[in-house]
Amino acid sequence: MVNDIEHVNPSPPDQTRSDLGFRGLILTLVALFLCGIFVLVRSDYVRTVARADLQLSHFAELFEQTVDSSFKMANLQMGDLIDTLAVAPLRDADTMNRRFDTRIMRTVAAIEQIDSLVVIDLDGTVIWATAAPLVGQNLSDRGYFQRARELGKGEYTVGVPIISRGTGRRVTPIAWPIIGRNGRLRGVIASGLQEQYFSQLLTLNEVEPDMHVEVVTSNGEVAFVSEDAAREPESRVFRATQDVSSLGLHIDVSRNRAAVMQEFWQRNIAFSILATLLFFTAIGAAIRSKEQSRKLAKGLAQSERDRKRIESAQKEFDAIFDNVGDGVVVFDDGDKFFRSNRKARELLDVGDDAAAVRNMRALLPDVFEREGDLTINRLPLNATAETEAMQAVQCRVMKLNIHGARIAYCVLEDISAQERLSAARNEFITSVNHELRTPLTSLAGSLELLQGRFAADLPSGAARLVDMATRNADRLLVLVNDILTLQAIDQQQLSVNLEPLSATEVLNEAISTNSGYRQGLNVKLVLESAPPDGSVFISADRVRLQQIFSNLISNAIKYSPPNGQVKIGAKAANNRVSFYVRDFGPGIPKSARDRLFERFAKAIHSRDVQASGTGLGLAITQELVKRQGGSINFETNSIEDGDQGHGTIFYVSFQQETRVEEPLRRAV
Repeated sequence: MVNDIEHVNPSPPDQTRSDLGFRGLILTLVALFLCGIFVLVRSDYVRTVARADLQLSHFAELFEQTVDSSFKMANLQMGDLIDTLAVAPLRDADTMNRRFDTRIMRTVAAIEQIDSLVVIDLDGTVIWATAAPLVGQNLSDRGYFQRARELGKGEYTVGVPIISRGTGRRVTPIAWPIIGRNGRLRGVIASGLQEQYFSQLLTLNEVEPDMHVEVVTSNGEVAFVSEDAAREPESRVFRATQDVSSLGLHIDVSRNRAAVMQEFWQRNIAFSILATLLFFTAIGAAIRSKEQSRKLAKGLAQSERDRKRIESAQKEFDAIFDNVGDGVVVFDDGDKFFRSNRKARELLDVGDDAAAVRNMRALLPDVFEREGDLTINRLPLNATAETEAMQAVQCRVMKLNIHGARIAYCVLEDISAQERLSAARNEFITSVNHELRTPLTSLAGSLELLQGRFAADLPSGAARLVDMATRNADRLLVLVNDILTLQAIDQQQLSVNLEPLSATEVLNEAISTNSGYRQGLNVKLVLESAPPDGSVFISADRVRLQQIFSNLISNAIKYSPPNGQVKIGAKAANNRVSFYVRDFGPGIPKSARDRLFERFAKAIHSRDVQASGTGLGLAITQELVKRQGGSINFETNSIEDGDQGHGTIFYVSFQQETRVEEPLRRAV
């Protein structure tokens, strides 16, 4: 059956392949997840770089358009002023202030791109300026002045950034030639693009905090730098450039790569962490599902094994129940559950469970109304007088309460053989008592009388025969007495006469009664210790107590070496009195200690050590001690077990009496 059940489980190779396949799937999913994360991060990196490049290019283009359109507007406004000055006399500063100061100041105020202006004559002398300190200075050495002299009407030139002599600020000079109606050069108007001008234009566009903007002239001179910190030359940046062709300027826009990628890393790290948590949560759920599936499969397999075990156990129980030696009938008080075995059906002479239960209900009509269990020593079965004389059935009824249902469990036992055996045993005991004990008693008395009166007159051979006959008669008489004692115990017919006894008196009587036993072995019986006379009492039967001492002392003497000693005594402690019998024989080996008090116990020692006996002495002694409310135990060291020292001590303990009571006769 066990082999059949084991086939329910998946074979180990199948389980191993399933586990390996699941692990492979998990590893594949992890690899795909990592590849997916890598692809997504790479794609986002490419997108971030492209977006940064596009953003910078777009910004540079917008800034270029802003600068170009703004300057074209300023150039138109400056053209009106140039046309006015082209027909005016460009003489000294006083004339210019008197005739054109208001007009020039209005123009300067109207053009947002400039905040200063100078009018230079053909010799390079400043004849008017928004900054008074510049008037009268000669600027003929300035490159923008020299280039402007070579330009035609409507043209202008942008110079190298310089530090203004009037304001002390960094400006990018712009110069326009003043051409008269006759086409001849009359002078030059010069102005400057302030750094503030570029800053104002920069605010018109969306500028990132880390964006770096430079405006560079055609010869590489920087005209404007945004207010953010200067870039380290070796720092990695995103860059976009745009030319302002109308001004001959070059716009360079850059962003720190680390600053641009910071958002990228923050975004992707957060995404990766979140994706990893979600992924491994899903993986963990899959693993838990797999484990639960495995446990479920294991549970199903275990359930199948349990089911088969239950079926097997049910079959075994049915077989045992149906073939048990006693009859069994089980039924409840509601006719919902009933069962019987084959022996019960035979005893009740029926063919099925229902009929067996009906018969039992008829025999026990009030079984559920009675309290507790009950025993019917002889069940009144329907039988003839001859059958009833041959067969006796005892019924024991036990009542159970299971889940609110009352159940009667009836055991039918055929006690015909027991009754016949009991009758035969009683007849045997009666025969032993009348046919064996009485002649043995007479024979033992006669032999004792013969030895006492005529021992000296008997021939030596006859004396030995009489002595042997006496010993065997005594031995048979002891055996018969032991058998009769056991019979009385088993049939609860053993009477004990409890009376207060002095412990010292009991010991002295034991010495007196047993000191002559086996004198041929020269074993001396010694009283080792005793309480003061009359100080300690117990409640016991004097005769039965001396029978106990006789059994223990005779055993001790049998196993004592020649010329040895057997010591007896008593000790009172904890309200109990313990008598003891000590010998110095071979001791009791461990292999025999558990069967020491059994009836007809097997020999403990070999024939050269074991003394002859019936094997009933200690069994009777134990029963006699128990019947008087005492206890018996022993301590021993065995030569066979290799113990240090050897010998055995038997202890018989009784409750100490504190007051004298009247004798109480009791059957036990």
